[in-house]
Amino acid sequence: MNAHLGALIDDILSDSRWDITYLGMQIMVEGLALAAFGSMYQTSTEPLLKQLLRYVMSDEARHVAFGVLSLQEAYADISGAELRERQEFVFEAAIRMRDRFLHQEVWERLGIAPRAIVPYFVRQQTEEDVLFQRMLFAKIVPNCKKLGLLDGRDGWLRDRFTELGVIEFEDHVDTANEYGELAIDA
Repeated sequence: MNAHLGALIDDILSDSRWDITYLGMQIMVEGLALAAFGSMYQTSTEPLLKQLLRYVMSDEARHVAFGVLSLQEAYADISGAELRERQEFVFEAAIRMRDRFLHQEVWERLGIAPRAIVPYFVRQQTEEDVLFQRMLFAKIVPNCKKLGLLDGRDGWLRDRFTELGVIEFEDHVDTANEYGELAIDA
């Protein structure tokens, strides 16, 4: 497991607040996984792989939808300070998930200072690399909007997602509404 993802999961599991665990796992981590599997599904031409990915996507969508539905009511009446804590948590999680593609632990293991190589590595990314990384937020941003975290009381998370270049996904269907399309009939 990548150090960034590992640190995020450690933070999620060590937090005593149930909603942070749901927000971290159901919305952020599983939302990222759902988008990644969706991207693989869209680009695969192998029928068996597409069928397997569809099953995995259905399962992930159920987890994410459960998180959205569970948190939506809980976040409707939280205080401004509590809302900001959740927004900051989401943003920090998004940064960690984005930065896992920089392979900093690989550079360290090779004896190369990440600060020296990462800017070069970022400049060498292809358009497809950047698009794939942005698309991973296609499930996270609309779910954060549905939870009231995107605009909150002052639009703080909206501004951060704009800076990350992922705000364009805000009007994509949220997973609670999308689940019916992804569910596999028994």
